[in-house]
Amino acid sequence: MASAPGPRQHLYLATNFWDGLWIVQQPICNEIQREEPVLYVERFVSLFTVLRYPRLWRRLFAFLSGARQLTPNLRVLAPLPLFHLGHRFPRLFRFELAIQRRWILRWAGQPPASGRVLWIDNPLYESTIGHLGERTVVYHVGDEMTEFRTSDQRIVRALEERLLSRATVVFAAAEQLARAKRAVNPRTHTVLNAIDTSAFAHDLTPDEQQEIEQIPAPRVGFIGVLDSWVDLPLLAQTARALPNVSFVIIGISRLDDQPLRSLPNVHFLGRRDRKKIPGILRRLSVSLVPFVRMRLTERTVPLKIFEALAAGILPVCTAFSPDLEPFERAGRLLVARSPSEFVELVRSGIAGDSPERRTSLVAFGMQQTWTARWQQMDAVLRGLPTEPLSLQVRKDATKDSWQES
Repeated sequence: MASAPGPRQHLYLATNFWDGLWIVQQPICNEIQREEPVLYVERFVSLFTVLRYPRLWRRLFAFLSGARQLTPNLRVLAPLPLFHLGHRFPRLFRFELAIQRRWILRWAGQPPASGRVLWIDNPLYESTIGHLGERTVVYHVGDEMTEFRTSDQRIVRALEERLLSRATVVFAAAEQLARAKRAVNPRTHTVLNAIDTSAFAHDLTPDEQQEIEQIPAPRVGFIGVLDSWVDLPLLAQTARALPNVSFVIIGISRLDDQPLRSLPNVHFLGRRDRKKIPGILRRLSVSLVPFVRMRLTERTVPLKIFEALAAGILPVCTAFSPDLEPFERAGRLLVARSPSEFVELVRSGIAGDSPERRTSLVAFGMQQTWTARWQQMDAVLRGLPTEPLSLQVRKDATKDSWQES
C-alpha cells in the first residue's frame, strides 16, 4: 500500500551522541533529513554515567538547550538527566522512560498526517512503542546487543525478543545478524554498513601527511578500538614476523597493549577525527581486521572494511564471520584461517599493492554509501502497510512481560 502524501516525521531514539562515534544512527538520520524531518534523541546521561565517564559531565546540562536545530530538517534533543540505571534495574528504567516520553513528545509535537516513524537502536527502549504517536516502528540493529560485556544477557535478550515481535520492520547491519533476528521477525532486512562520502572528499593537511609519511613504508594499519574482539596477540605476532613493515594503530585502547606497544615497528597514533581516516588509509598498503571469532563478531561486517575499500586499500581479515565470504570471492579482501596465514596474507597484500588494485577497490568502495543504504531502507518502508499500531499493541505496551530479578 502506498504511503500517505506528504513527508513523514522520523523520531530516532539513539544510544549514541550526535557528535559521537559515527556508526549507523547518525548517517542514516543525516540521509533522511535531506527530504524529511528528523528528531534525533541522544543517549541518556545521568550522574552515574558521569561518575564512570567524567568527561561527559557537560552532557548533564545539554537538555537545557531543548531541541538543537542543526539543519532545516534535523533537530537533536538531549534527554532529561534522570537516574538511568539501565537494564539492570528495568522497572526503574521503564518508569523513567515514561517521563522521558513526555519530554520527547514536547519537542516532537503532533505526528503529520503521513505518519511518524519511530526508530529504536536498543532493546532498552521497547516500552516506548505505542506511546510516541508512531505509525511505523523500526528496530535498527548494528550489533548483537546481548554480547557486549556491559549487558545482562538474560534481560537484554528478553527485551529484544519483545521488541522484535512488536517492530514493524528490522534493519540489521549484517546478514548473520539479520538471520538471527528474522527467526522472530520475518520482516528483517540486511542493510550493511557504509562510508561517509564527505570524509573522502579531502586529504590530510601537510602536517598530518608528514606525521604518517615519516613512518617508514611499507605501512599497514589497524583503525578502531582495541577491545576484547581484537586479537591483540595476533597483531603482535604479525608485527614480530614482519619487522620491516610499519604497523600503524589509530584509535583508543581498552586492553593491555604493552606487548604490542613495545615493538619498534608499531606506531600508536591515538584517536583521530573520522574525516581524517581516509587520508590515513591512503598512505597504507593494507588494512588489518584481526577480529576474534565470537558471537559478536560473527554477526558483523565492520565499517572499517568499507572505509578501506573506498580508500583503495585491501583489508586482510581473520575468518571471524561467514559474511566476509562474498567479499573474499570477489577479491575485495583476504581472509586468513590461521595465524601463519594471516602473516602471509599481510605480506602478499603489501606486495600486491598497485595503482590498478587501488582503482578497482575504490570503484567498488565508493558505491557503498549511506545514500544507497537509505534508498534501500526507504523502499522497504514505503512498501509497508500504513495502518497505525493496533489497539492490542497499545494495550500490550503497558504490560510488564519480564522480571527484574
